[in-house]
Amino acid sequence: MTSCALFFCGALVIAATPSYAACLAPGVEPTPSAVVDAQFAYYNAHNVEAFASCYAENVEMVYLDASHPVIRGRAEILERFAFLRTMPKEMGVQIVRRTLTGPTVIDKEHVIGLPSGKSAPDLAAIYEVREGQIVKVWFPPSH
Repeated sequence: MTSCALFFCGALVIAATPSYAACLAPGVEPTPSAVVDAQFAYYNAHNVEAFASCYAENVEMVYLDASHPVIRGRAEILERFAFLRTMPKEMGVQIVRRTLTGPTVIDKEHVIGLPSGKSAPDLAAIYEVREGQIVKVWFPPSH
């Protein structure tokens, strides 16, 4: 095989390789914790596009108390989280506690920056991360 043909085959392999962890900075290992941390940072920065980039194209987000419809796919994440663009900059979420087990990240989360006199219960979120992207999220009932 000529060197040109070898280069072409190599380029095809690189082009066909999915870009895992598109939401992470170059050189950051796409561990489940790093991916979930990145989506939190983008959520808190109110950057909807970067936030959505942490999720797989076919992600499924399920509210186990059926308080919200299931979100299916990155396009729906972009649509349903568009509200981030208009949130006051001080509003966001903090991680109170985290448990890691294999591809699963379980966080207890606390909403911050709410207007005076307003509060929200802490909630749990269970993230399944595969190949550098969040593929499933479950939100158990918070009360």
